[in-house]
Amino acid sequence: MAQIADKVYRNAKVYSVALDGTETHAEAVAIRDGKFIYVGDEAGVKAWIGDATEVVDCGGKSVIPGLGDAHMHLAHSAELFGTCSFSEIVPNPKTDTPEGVLKQMQEKLKTYAEAHKDRAVIRGIGWDRTWFSGGLQGIVRPFTRHDIDAVVPDRPVVLLSFCGHKILLNTKALEAAGVTKDTDDLNGLIVKEADGTPSGYIKEPVAYFPIVDRIPNYDFTPKEHHDSMKKAFAVFNEKGYTLLCDCYLIESPDEVLTEMAKNGEFTARVTGVHNVNDSTREEDMEKAVANRTKYDVEGLFTVDTLKYFADGLLSMIEPFAETAGEMAGGREPLLWDEEHMKESMARANKEGFNVHTHAMGSYAVRRVIDCYENAQKTYPNPNIRNIIAHCTFVAPEDRVRMGKSHIIASDQPGWFSASPTDEKVMVNYWGEDVVRETYPSKSLIDNGVVCAYGSDFVVNPACGIAGFQVAMTRRHIKMDLTYELYKDVPASKPEECVSLREALQAHTINAAYQAHLEKVTGSIEVGKSAELLVLDSDIETTPAEQIQDIKVLETVFKGKTVFKNM
Repeated sequence: MAQIADKVYRNAKVYSVALDGTETHAEAVAIRDGKFIYVGDEAGVKAWIGDATEVVDCGGKSVIPGLGDAHMHLAHSAELFGTCSFSEIVPNPKTDTPEGVLKQMQEKLKTYAEAHKDRAVIRGIGWDRTWFSGGLQGIVRPFTRHDIDAVVPDRPVVLLSFCGHKILLNTKALEAAGVTKDTDDLNGLIVKEADGTPSGYIKEPVAYFPIVDRIPNYDFTPKEHHDSMKKAFAVFNEKGYTLLCDCYLIESPDEVLTEMAKNGEFTARVTGVHNVNDSTREEDMEKAVANRTKYDVEGLFTVDTLKYFADGLLSMIEPFAETAGEMAGGREPLLWDEEHMKESMARANKEGFNVHTHAMGSYAVRRVIDCYENAQKTYPNPNIRNIIAHCTFVAPEDRVRMGKSHIIASDQPGWFSASPTDEKVMVNYWGEDVVRETYPSKSLIDNGVVCAYGSDFVVNPACGIAGFQVAMTRRHIKMDLTYELYKDVPASKPEECVSLREALQAHTINAAYQAHLEKVTGSIEVGKSAELLVLDSDIETTPAEQIQDIKVLETVFKGKTVFKNM
Protein backbone atom coordinates (compact mmCIF):
# COMPACT_ATOMS: atom_id res chain seq x y z
CA MET A 1 0.00 0.00 0.00
CA ALA A 2 1.26 3.46 -0.85
CA GLN A 3 2.40 5.80 1.89
CA ILE A 4 -0.08 8.51 2.79
CA ALA A 5 0.79 11.94 1.37
CA ASP A 6 1.11 15.06 3.49
CA LYS A 7 -0.45 17.11 0.72
CA VAL A 8 -2.12 16.49 -2.64
CA TYR A 9 -2.85 18.91 -5.45
CA ARG A 10 -5.56 17.51 -7.71
CA ASN A 11 -7.79 18.62 -10.58
CA ALA A 12 -4.78 20.54 -11.88
CA LYS A 13 -3.10 21.24 -15.21
CA VAL A 14 0.42 20.21 -14.14
CA TYR A 15 2.99 21.46 -16.63
CA SER A 16 6.74 20.95 -16.24
CA VAL A 17 9.72 20.82 -18.61
CA ALA A 18 12.87 18.75 -18.19
CA LEU A 19 16.38 19.85 -19.09
CA ASP A 20 16.18 18.08 -22.46
CA GLY A 21 12.88 19.81 -23.27
CA THR A 22 10.65 16.84 -22.47
CA GLU A 23 7.28 18.04 -21.22
CA THR A 24 5.35 16.57 -18.31
CA HIS A 25 1.57 16.95 -18.29
CA ALA A 26 -0.37 15.57 -15.35
CA GLU A 27 -3.53 16.08 -13.31
CA ALA A 28 -2.27 15.64 -9.77
CA VAL A 29 0.81 15.58 -7.54
CA ALA A 30 1.37 14.18 -4.07
CA ILE A 31 3.94 15.43 -1.55
CA ARG A 32 5.44 13.73 1.47
CA ASP A 33 8.33 14.90 3.65
CA GLY A 34 8.95 17.81 1.32
CA LYS A 35 9.32 15.76 -1.86
CA PHE A 36 7.14 14.74 -4.78
CA ILE A 37 6.05 11.13 -4.34
CA TYR A 38 3.48 11.02 -7.13
CA VAL A 39 2.96 12.86 -10.42
CA GLY A 40 0.15 11.50 -12.55
CA ASP A 41 -3.57 11.29 -13.19
CA GLU A 42 -6.57 11.76 -10.91
CA ALA A 43 -7.24 8.05 -10.53
CA GLY A 44 -3.72 7.25 -9.37
CA VAL A 45 -3.46 9.98 -6.74
CA LYS A 46 -6.39 8.61 -4.72
CA ALA A 47 -4.19 5.89 -3.25
CA TRP A 48 -2.02 8.56 -1.63
CA ILE A 49 -4.85 10.34 0.16
CA GLY A 50 -5.55 9.54 3.81
CA ASP A 51 -7.46 11.15 6.64
CA ALA A 52 -4.53 13.44 7.49
CA THR A 53 -3.76 14.44 3.89
CA GLU A 54 -4.38 18.05 2.95
CA VAL A 55 -6.09 18.04 -0.45
CA VAL A 56 -6.09 21.12 -2.66
CA ASP A 57 -8.54 21.24 -5.58
CA CYS A 58 -6.87 23.41 -8.22
CA GLY A 59 -10.03 23.80 -10.29
CA GLY A 60 -8.34 23.04 -13.58
CA LYS A 61 -5.71 25.74 -13.10
CA SER A 62 -1.99 25.40 -13.83
CA VAL A 63 0.54 23.91 -11.43
CA ILE A 64 4.12 24.57 -12.54
CA PRO A 65 7.57 24.27 -10.90
CA GLY A 66 8.80 27.04 -8.63
CA LEU A 67 10.68 29.70 -10.58
CA GLY A 68 14.42 30.31 -10.44
CA ASP A 69 16.02 33.74 -10.79
CA ALA A 70 19.35 33.02 -12.46
CA HIS A 71 20.83 36.48 -11.94
CA MET A 72 19.85 38.80 -9.11
CA HIS A 73 21.34 40.66 -6.14
CA LEU A 74 19.74 39.58 -2.89
CA ALA A 75 22.60 41.01 -0.82
CA HIS A 76 21.75 44.47 -2.22
CA SER A 77 18.20 44.35 -0.85
CA ALA A 78 18.87 47.09 1.68
CA GLU A 79 19.77 49.41 -1.20
CA LEU A 80 16.22 48.99 -2.50
CA PHE A 81 14.23 48.90 0.73
CA GLY A 82 16.32 51.18 2.95
CA THR A 83 17.35 54.18 0.83
CA CYS A 84 15.97 57.14 -1.11
CA SER A 85 14.50 55.78 -4.34
CA PHE A 86 14.34 57.62 -7.66
CA SER A 87 12.79 54.68 -9.53
CA GLU A 88 9.38 56.33 -9.84
CA ILE A 89 10.84 59.17 -11.89
CA VAL A 90 9.89 58.21 -15.45
CA PRO A 91 10.78 61.04 -17.84
CA ASN A 92 9.47 61.25 -21.38
CA PRO A 93 12.55 61.36 -23.65
CA LYS A 94 10.71 63.60 -26.13
CA THR A 95 9.53 66.28 -23.70
CA ASP A 96 11.53 66.16 -20.46
CA THR A 97 14.95 67.66 -19.82
CA PRO A 98 17.88 66.76 -17.55
CA GLU A 99 17.24 69.91 -15.50
CA GLY A 100 13.63 68.90 -14.92
CA VAL A 101 14.61 65.40 -13.84
CA LEU A 102 17.35 66.76 -11.59
CA LYS A 103 14.82 69.00 -9.84
CA GLN A 104 12.63 65.95 -9.10
CA MET A 105 15.65 64.08 -7.76
CA GLN A 106 16.69 66.98 -5.56
CA GLU A 107 13.19 67.32 -4.10
CA LYS A 108 13.07 63.61 -3.26
CA LEU A 109 16.57 63.64 -1.78
CA LYS A 110 15.89 66.73 0.35
CA THR A 111 12.66 65.24 1.70
CA TYR A 112 14.39 61.94 2.47
CA ALA A 113 17.35 63.60 4.21
CA GLU A 114 15.05 65.71 6.39
CA ALA A 115 13.09 62.60 7.37
CA HIS A 116 16.29 60.71 8.26
CA LYS A 117 18.29 63.23 10.25
CA ASP A 118 19.70 60.42 12.39
CA ARG A 119 21.52 58.82 9.46
CA ALA A 120 25.20 59.63 9.21
CA VAL A 121 25.23 58.73 5.50
CA ILE A 122 22.36 59.33 3.08
CA ARG A 123 22.04 56.69 0.38
CA GLY A 124 19.89 56.55 -2.73
CA ILE A 125 19.25 54.37 -5.76
CA GLY A 126 17.50 54.41 -9.10
CA TRP A 127 18.78 57.30 -11.23
CA ASP A 128 19.56 56.62 -14.89
CA ARG A 129 22.77 57.72 -16.61
CA THR A 130 20.86 58.30 -19.87
CA TRP A 131 18.95 61.15 -18.22
CA PHE A 132 22.18 63.16 -18.32
CA SER A 133 23.99 61.72 -21.36
CA GLY A 134 21.63 62.56 -24.21
CA GLY A 135 18.63 60.35 -23.55
CA LEU A 136 16.32 63.32 -22.96
CA GLN A 137 15.90 65.37 -26.15
CA GLY A 138 19.55 64.71 -26.95
CA ILE A 139 20.67 67.05 -24.16
CA VAL A 140 23.96 66.22 -22.43
CA ARG A 141 24.28 67.70 -18.95
CA PRO A 142 26.91 66.42 -16.48
CA PHE A 143 25.58 65.04 -13.19
CA THR A 144 28.04 65.98 -10.43
CA ARG A 145 28.61 66.36 -6.70
CA HIS A 146 27.45 69.98 -6.90
CA ASP A 147 23.93 68.80 -7.76
CA ILE A 148 23.79 66.88 -4.46
CA ASP A 149 25.58 69.52 -2.42
CA ALA A 150 22.80 71.95 -3.36
CA VAL A 151 20.32 70.04 -1.19
CA VAL A 152 22.45 67.97 1.24
CA PRO A 153 25.77 69.76 1.87
CA ASP A 154 26.37 68.66 5.46
CA ARG A 155 26.42 64.84 5.30
CA PRO A 156 27.94 62.25 2.97
CA VAL A 157 25.52 61.27 0.19
CA VAL A 158 25.99 58.25 -2.08
CA LEU A 159 23.57 57.70 -4.98
CA LEU A 160 23.69 54.42 -6.91
CA SER A 161 22.38 54.33 -10.49
CA PHE A 162 19.57 51.92 -11.29
CA CYS A 163 21.94 49.77 -13.36
CA GLY A 164 24.50 49.55 -10.55
CA HIS A 165 27.37 50.62 -12.81
CA LYS A 166 27.52 54.28 -11.83
CA ILE A 167 27.59 56.08 -8.51
CA LEU A 168 27.51 59.74 -7.52
CA LEU A 169 29.04 61.08 -4.30
CA ASN A 170 28.65 64.57 -2.90
CA THR A 171 31.62 66.58 -1.62
CA LYS A 172 31.26 65.32 1.95
CA ALA A 173 31.29 61.70 0.76
CA LEU A 174 34.41 62.28 -1.35
CA GLU A 175 36.13 63.87 1.63
CA ALA A 176 35.10 61.03 3.95
CA ALA A 177 36.49 58.49 1.47
CA GLY A 178 39.72 60.42 0.95
CA VAL A 179 39.20 60.97 -2.79
CA THR A 180 41.17 64.03 -3.94
CA LYS A 181 42.83 65.56 -6.99
CA ASP A 182 45.76 63.22 -6.38
CA THR A 183 43.63 60.06 -6.47
CA ASP A 184 44.33 57.88 -9.51
CA ASP A 185 41.37 58.16 -11.90
CA LEU A 186 41.69 54.45 -12.84
CA ASN A 187 41.66 55.12 -16.58
CA GLY A 188 38.71 57.45 -16.37
CA LEU A 189 36.51 55.42 -14.01
CA ILE A 190 36.80 58.22 -11.43
CA VAL A 191 35.56 61.21 -13.40
CA LYS A 192 37.27 64.51 -12.64
CA GLU A 193 36.54 68.15 -13.32
CA ALA A 194 38.72 70.35 -15.52
CA ASP A 195 41.04 71.26 -12.64
CA GLY A 196 41.43 67.63 -11.55
CA THR A 197 38.96 67.79 -8.66
CA PRO A 198 36.79 64.64 -8.46
CA SER A 199 33.32 65.36 -9.88
CA GLY A 200 31.74 62.70 -7.65
CA TYR A 201 30.77 60.59 -10.66
CA ILE A 202 32.42 57.16 -10.52
CA LYS A 203 31.97 54.28 -12.95
CA GLU A 204 31.86 50.55 -12.22
CA PRO A 205 31.81 48.58 -8.94
CA VAL A 206 35.50 47.71 -9.28
CA ALA A 207 36.25 51.43 -8.79
CA TYR A 208 33.55 52.62 -6.43
CA PHE A 209 33.24 49.77 -3.91
CA PRO A 210 36.71 50.33 -2.37
CA ILE A 211 35.88 54.05 -2.17
CA VAL A 212 32.49 53.86 -0.48
CA ASP A 213 33.78 51.20 1.92
CA ARG A 214 36.09 53.88 3.35
CA ILE A 215 33.17 56.14 4.27
CA PRO A 216 32.43 55.78 8.03
CA ASN A 217 28.97 54.33 8.78
CA TYR A 218 28.37 53.57 5.09
CA ASP A 219 27.28 49.95 5.55
CA PHE A 220 23.85 48.97 6.76
CA THR A 221 23.48 47.33 10.16
CA PRO A 222 23.02 43.54 10.37
CA LYS A 223 19.38 44.15 11.33
CA GLU A 224 18.83 46.39 8.31
CA HIS A 225 20.33 43.71 6.05
CA HIS A 226 18.21 41.03 7.73
CA ASP A 227 14.94 42.93 7.51
CA SER A 228 15.54 43.94 3.89
CA MET A 229 16.41 40.43 2.75
CA LYS A 230 13.43 39.03 4.65
CA LYS A 231 11.27 41.47 2.71
CA ALA A 232 12.97 40.42 -0.54
CA PHE A 233 12.22 36.74 0.14
CA ALA A 234 8.56 37.66 0.60
CA VAL A 235 8.50 39.61 -2.67
CA PHE A 236 10.10 36.76 -4.59
CA ASN A 237 7.80 34.14 -3.04
CA GLU A 238 4.77 36.20 -4.04
CA LYS A 239 6.08 36.22 -7.61
CA GLY A 240 6.63 32.46 -7.49
CA TYR A 241 10.39 32.14 -6.98
CA THR A 242 11.94 29.33 -4.95
CA LEU A 243 15.56 29.59 -6.22
CA LEU A 244 17.67 32.77 -6.20
CA CYS A 245 21.14 33.13 -7.71
CA ASP A 246 22.78 36.08 -5.91
CA CYS A 247 25.48 37.48 -8.18
CA TYR A 248 27.65 39.77 -6.08
CA LEU A 249 29.25 38.97 -2.76
CA ILE A 250 29.06 41.57 -0.01
CA GLU A 251 30.42 40.09 3.19
CA SER A 252 28.13 41.68 5.76
CA PRO A 253 24.79 40.66 4.17
CA ASP A 254 26.17 37.27 3.17
CA GLU A 255 27.07 36.61 6.80
CA VAL A 256 23.50 37.57 7.70
CA LEU A 257 22.18 35.21 5.02
CA THR A 258 24.17 32.35 6.55
CA GLU A 259 22.55 32.99 9.92
CA MET A 260 19.11 33.27 8.35
CA ALA A 261 19.59 29.91 6.63
CA LYS A 262 20.73 28.28 9.87
CA ASN A 263 17.73 29.77 11.68
CA GLY A 264 15.20 28.39 9.21
CA GLU A 265 14.33 31.78 7.69
CA PHE A 266 14.98 30.84 4.06
CA THR A 267 11.88 30.49 1.88
CA ALA A 268 13.93 29.83 -1.26
CA ARG A 269 17.29 28.29 -2.06
CA VAL A 270 20.12 30.77 -2.62
CA THR A 271 23.39 30.37 -4.47
CA GLY A 272 26.12 32.98 -4.33
CA VAL A 273 29.46 34.02 -5.78
CA HIS A 274 32.95 35.13 -4.77
CA ASN A 275 34.13 38.31 -6.54
CA VAL A 276 37.32 38.47 -8.61
CA ASN A 277 38.62 41.81 -9.96
CA ASP A 278 41.67 42.39 -12.13
CA SER A 279 43.61 44.69 -9.78
CA THR A 280 43.24 42.25 -6.86
CA ARG A 281 42.88 39.02 -8.86
CA GLU A 282 45.45 36.92 -7.01
CA GLU A 283 44.26 38.05 -3.60
CA ASP A 284 40.62 37.53 -4.62
CA MET A 285 41.32 34.03 -5.93
CA GLU A 286 43.15 32.98 -2.80
CA LYS A 287 40.33 34.39 -0.68
CA ALA A 288 37.73 32.51 -2.72
CA VAL A 289 39.64 29.24 -2.35
CA ALA A 290 40.07 29.76 1.39
CA ASN A 291 36.43 30.77 1.90
CA ARG A 292 34.93 28.28 -0.54
CA THR A 293 32.43 26.97 2.02
CA LYS A 294 32.47 29.85 4.53
CA TYR A 295 28.87 30.90 3.94
CA ASP A 296 27.36 27.53 2.98
CA VAL A 297 24.38 26.01 4.74
CA GLU A 298 23.64 22.60 3.28
CA GLY A 299 20.65 22.48 0.98
CA LEU A 300 19.87 26.18 1.31
CA PHE A 301 22.85 28.48 0.72
CA THR A 302 25.89 27.64 -1.44
CA VAL A 303 28.64 29.95 -2.69
CA ASP A 304 30.52 27.97 -5.35
CA THR A 305 30.97 30.39 -8.25
CA LEU A 306 33.37 33.21 -9.14
CA LYS A 307 31.98 36.50 -10.45
CA TYR A 308 33.87 38.57 -13.04
CA PHE A 309 33.01 41.86 -14.78
CA ALA A 310 34.41 41.71 -18.31
CA ASP A 311 32.95 45.07 -19.31
CA GLY A 312 30.79 47.72 -17.76
CA LEU A 313 28.26 49.04 -20.21
CA LEU A 314 28.96 47.56 -23.61
CA SER A 315 32.42 46.88 -24.98
CA MET A 316 31.50 46.37 -28.62
CA ILE A 317 32.99 44.90 -31.75
CA GLU A 318 33.41 47.58 -34.43
CA PRO A 319 32.12 49.22 -36.55
CA PHE A 320 30.64 52.20 -34.74
CA ALA A 321 28.32 54.75 -36.26
CA GLU A 322 29.92 57.93 -37.58
CA THR A 323 27.85 59.85 -35.01
CA ALA A 324 29.61 58.12 -32.14
CA GLY A 325 31.84 61.12 -31.49
CA GLU A 326 34.63 60.22 -29.07
CA MET A 327 33.73 56.51 -29.33
CA ALA A 328 33.96 56.39 -33.14
CA GLY A 329 36.54 53.86 -34.27
CA GLY A 330 37.19 52.67 -30.74
CA ARG A 331 35.43 50.73 -28.03
CA GLU A 332 34.74 50.94 -24.34
CA PRO A 333 37.69 49.14 -22.77
CA LEU A 334 37.29 45.90 -20.90
CA LEU A 335 37.57 46.03 -17.14
CA TRP A 336 40.24 43.32 -17.32
CA ASP A 337 43.55 43.04 -19.04
CA GLU A 338 42.77 40.29 -21.53
CA GLU A 339 45.74 38.11 -20.63
CA HIS A 340 44.98 38.48 -16.92
CA MET A 341 41.37 37.43 -17.51
CA LYS A 342 42.49 34.39 -19.52
CA GLU A 343 44.92 33.28 -16.81
CA SER A 344 42.48 33.90 -13.96
CA MET A 345 39.61 32.01 -15.55
CA ALA A 346 41.92 29.09 -16.29
CA ARG A 347 42.86 29.08 -12.61
CA ALA A 348 39.17 29.10 -11.73
CA ASN A 349 38.67 25.95 -13.84
CA LYS A 350 41.64 24.32 -12.16
CA GLU A 351 40.16 25.09 -8.72
CA GLY A 352 36.76 23.71 -9.76
CA PHE A 353 34.80 26.97 -9.63
CA ASN A 354 32.00 27.89 -11.99
CA VAL A 355 32.48 31.36 -13.47
CA HIS A 356 29.66 33.88 -13.85
CA THR A 357 30.79 36.81 -16.00
CA HIS A 358 29.04 40.08 -16.69
CA ALA A 359 29.46 40.74 -20.41
CA MET A 360 27.08 43.01 -22.31
CA GLY A 361 28.95 44.14 -25.41
CA SER A 362 29.75 41.84 -28.31
CA TYR A 363 33.52 42.28 -27.87
CA ALA A 364 33.31 41.45 -24.16
CA VAL A 365 31.20 38.37 -24.88
CA ARG A 366 33.68 37.16 -27.50
CA ARG A 367 36.66 37.55 -25.19
CA VAL A 368 34.88 35.73 -22.36
CA ILE A 369 34.06 32.83 -24.69
CA ASP A 370 37.76 32.70 -25.63
CA CYS A 371 38.69 32.54 -21.94
CA TYR A 372 36.15 29.82 -21.12
CA GLU A 373 37.26 27.70 -24.06
CA ASN A 374 40.91 28.11 -23.10
CA ALA A 375 40.16 27.22 -19.47
CA GLN A 376 38.41 24.00 -20.46
CA LYS A 377 41.22 23.11 -22.86
CA THR A 378 43.90 23.80 -20.24
CA TYR A 379 42.11 22.20 -17.27
CA PRO A 380 39.26 20.03 -18.61
CA ASN A 381 36.40 19.70 -16.12
CA PRO A 382 32.97 18.52 -17.32
CA ASN A 383 31.37 19.61 -14.04
CA ILE A 384 32.10 23.30 -14.58
CA ARG A 385 29.09 25.44 -15.50
CA ASN A 386 30.31 28.70 -16.96
CA ILE A 387 27.85 31.54 -17.43
CA ILE A 388 27.69 34.80 -19.37
CA ALA A 389 25.27 37.24 -17.80
CA HIS A 390 23.19 39.72 -19.82
CA CYS A 391 24.42 38.90 -23.36
CA THR A 392 23.11 42.21 -24.69
CA PHE A 393 24.97 41.86 -27.97
CA VAL A 394 26.24 38.47 -29.17
CA ALA A 395 27.60 38.16 -32.69
CA PRO A 396 25.87 35.35 -34.65
CA GLU A 397 29.05 33.26 -34.85
CA ASP A 398 29.51 33.59 -31.09
CA ARG A 399 25.99 32.27 -30.45
CA VAL A 400 27.15 29.11 -32.20
CA ARG A 401 30.33 28.99 -30.10
CA MET A 402 28.38 29.37 -26.86
CA GLY A 403 26.28 26.33 -27.73
CA LYS A 404 29.24 24.19 -28.73
CA SER A 405 31.19 25.17 -25.62
CA HIS A 406 28.24 24.55 -23.27
CA ILE A 407 28.21 28.13 -21.99
CA ILE A 408 25.05 29.17 -20.17
CA ALA A 409 23.38 32.47 -21.11
CA SER A 410 21.93 34.09 -18.01
CA ASP A 411 19.81 36.70 -19.73
CA GLN A 412 17.01 38.97 -18.50
CA PRO A 413 13.62 38.75 -20.25
CA GLY A 414 12.57 42.01 -18.61
CA TRP A 415 15.04 43.73 -20.95
CA PHE A 416 13.89 42.03 -24.16
CA SER A 417 11.20 44.68 -24.54
CA ALA A 418 13.63 47.62 -24.70
CA SER A 419 12.88 49.97 -27.58
CA PRO A 420 16.18 50.48 -29.40
CA THR A 421 14.85 53.34 -31.52
CA ASP A 422 14.31 55.33 -28.32
CA GLU A 423 17.68 54.47 -26.81
CA LYS A 424 19.29 57.56 -28.31
CA VAL A 425 22.59 57.14 -26.54
CA MET A 426 23.07 53.61 -27.87
CA VAL A 427 21.90 54.49 -31.38
CA ASN A 428 24.30 57.44 -31.49
CA TYR A 429 27.19 55.12 -30.64
CA TRP A 430 26.46 52.13 -32.82
CA GLY A 431 23.69 52.92 -35.24
CA GLU A 432 20.13 51.63 -35.28
CA ASP A 433 20.94 48.49 -37.29
CA VAL A 434 23.40 47.32 -34.63
CA VAL A 435 21.20 48.30 -31.69
CA ARG A 436 18.24 46.38 -33.11
CA GLU A 437 20.25 43.20 -32.50
CA THR A 438 20.00 43.54 -28.71
CA TYR A 439 19.22 40.58 -26.47
CA PRO A 440 19.19 37.52 -28.70
CA SER A 441 17.23 34.70 -27.10
CA LYS A 442 15.58 32.30 -29.53
CA SER A 443 18.72 32.19 -31.70
CA LEU A 444 20.80 31.27 -28.64
CA ILE A 445 18.40 28.45 -27.79
CA ASP A 446 18.39 27.24 -31.40
CA ASN A 447 22.19 27.02 -31.23
CA GLY A 448 22.02 24.72 -28.22
CA VAL A 449 22.67 27.37 -25.55
CA VAL A 450 21.07 26.74 -22.16
CA CYS A 451 19.30 30.03 -21.39
CA ALA A 452 18.58 30.62 -17.70
CA TYR A 453 16.44 33.70 -17.13
CA GLY A 454 17.01 36.20 -14.34
CA SER A 455 15.62 39.56 -13.26
CA ASP A 456 18.79 41.43 -12.21
CA PHE A 457 16.94 42.54 -9.06
CA VAL A 458 17.55 45.15 -7.53
CA VAL A 459 18.27 46.75 -10.91
CA ASN A 460 14.87 45.59 -12.13
CA PRO A 461 11.86 44.20 -10.29
CA ALA A 462 11.33 40.46 -10.38
CA CYS A 463 8.87 39.83 -13.23
CA GLY A 464 7.74 36.37 -12.19
CA ILE A 465 5.16 34.91 -14.59
CA ALA A 466 5.04 38.22 -16.48
CA GLY A 467 8.61 37.46 -17.57
CA PHE A 468 7.22 34.63 -19.68
CA GLN A 469 5.19 37.16 -21.64
CA VAL A 470 8.14 39.47 -22.32
CA ALA A 471 10.23 36.54 -23.54
CA MET A 472 7.36 35.36 -25.76
CA THR A 473 6.41 38.79 -27.18
CA ARG A 474 9.44 41.09 -26.62
CA ARG A 475 7.06 43.92 -25.79
CA HIS A 476 6.54 46.02 -22.67
CA ILE A 477 4.30 44.77 -19.88
CA LYS A 478 2.06 46.64 -17.45
CA MET A 479 4.44 46.35 -14.52
CA ASP A 480 7.06 48.38 -16.44
CA LEU A 481 7.15 51.97 -15.24
CA THR A 482 7.66 52.94 -18.88
CA TYR A 483 4.63 50.94 -20.06
CA GLU A 484 2.50 53.94 -21.05
CA LEU A 485 5.40 55.39 -23.06
CA TYR A 486 6.25 52.20 -24.94
CA LYS A 487 3.20 49.91 -24.86
CA ASP A 488 2.53 50.38 -28.57
CA VAL A 489 6.12 49.80 -29.71
CA PRO A 490 6.30 46.51 -31.65
CA ALA A 491 8.93 43.87 -30.98
CA SER A 492 12.17 44.89 -32.66
CA LYS A 493 13.17 41.27 -33.33
CA PRO A 494 10.01 39.15 -33.41
CA GLU A 495 12.02 36.17 -34.66
CA GLU A 496 13.74 36.15 -31.24
CA CYS A 497 10.46 35.47 -29.39
CA VAL A 498 10.46 32.15 -27.56
CA SER A 499 7.71 29.59 -27.00
CA LEU A 500 5.89 28.96 -23.73
CA ARG A 501 7.85 25.74 -23.29
CA GLU A 502 11.16 27.56 -23.76
CA ALA A 503 10.13 30.38 -21.41
CA LEU A 504 9.11 27.89 -18.71
CA GLN A 505 12.30 25.91 -19.15
CA ALA A 506 14.48 29.04 -18.86
CA HIS A 507 12.64 30.14 -15.70
CA THR A 508 12.78 26.75 -13.96
CA ILE A 509 14.99 23.77 -14.81
CA ASN A 510 17.64 25.81 -16.63
CA ALA A 511 18.08 28.09 -13.62
CA ALA A 512 18.42 24.97 -11.46
CA TYR A 513 20.97 23.55 -13.91
CA GLN A 514 23.04 26.74 -13.70
CA ALA A 515 23.10 26.27 -9.92
CA HIS A 516 23.98 22.54 -10.11
CA LEU A 517 20.53 21.81 -8.64
CA GLU A 518 18.78 20.19 -11.60
CA LYS A 519 18.60 16.86 -9.74
CA VAL A 520 17.08 18.57 -6.71
CA THR A 521 14.60 21.10 -8.08
CA GLY A 522 13.48 22.92 -11.23
CA SER A 523 10.88 20.41 -12.45
CA ILE A 524 7.97 18.42 -11.07
CA GLU A 525 9.29 14.86 -10.86
CA VAL A 526 9.01 12.08 -8.30
CA GLY A 527 11.91 12.26 -5.85
CA LYS A 528 12.61 15.95 -6.34
CA SER A 529 12.08 18.63 -3.72
CA ALA A 530 8.48 19.84 -3.81
CA GLU A 531 8.75 23.33 -5.26
CA LEU A 532 5.64 24.38 -7.16
CA LEU A 533 3.24 27.20 -7.98
CA VAL A 534 -0.53 27.14 -8.23
CA LEU A 535 -1.66 29.76 -10.73
CA ASP A 536 -5.08 31.38 -11.09
CA SER A 537 -5.36 30.41 -14.76
CA ASP A 538 -4.38 27.76 -17.27
CA ILE A 539 -1.15 29.19 -18.61
CA GLU A 540 -1.12 26.79 -21.55
CA THR A 541 -4.35 28.22 -23.00
CA THR A 542 -3.74 31.85 -22.03
CA PRO A 543 -2.85 34.08 -25.01
CA ALA A 544 0.77 35.26 -24.79
CA GLU A 545 -0.23 38.92 -24.43
CA GLN A 546 -2.38 38.09 -21.38
CA ILE A 547 0.12 36.01 -19.40
CA GLN A 548 1.13 39.13 -17.43
CA ASP A 549 -2.33 39.06 -15.81
CA ILE A 550 -1.85 35.57 -14.35
CA LYS A 551 -1.44 35.60 -10.57
CA VAL A 552 0.31 33.16 -8.27
CA LEU A 553 -2.19 31.70 -5.80
CA GLU A 554 0.31 29.61 -3.85
CA THR A 555 4.08 29.12 -3.73
CA VAL A 556 5.41 25.90 -2.20
CA PHE A 557 9.04 25.47 -1.12
CA LYS A 558 10.29 22.09 0.13
CA GLY A 559 6.69 20.99 0.53
CA LYS A 560 5.65 23.98 2.65
CA THR A 561 3.52 26.93 1.61
CA VAL A 562 5.60 30.14 1.68
CA PHE A 563 3.04 32.35 -0.08
CA LYS A 564 -0.71 31.95 -0.39
CA ASN A 565 -3.49 34.03 -1.92
CA MET A 566 -6.28 31.46 -2.19
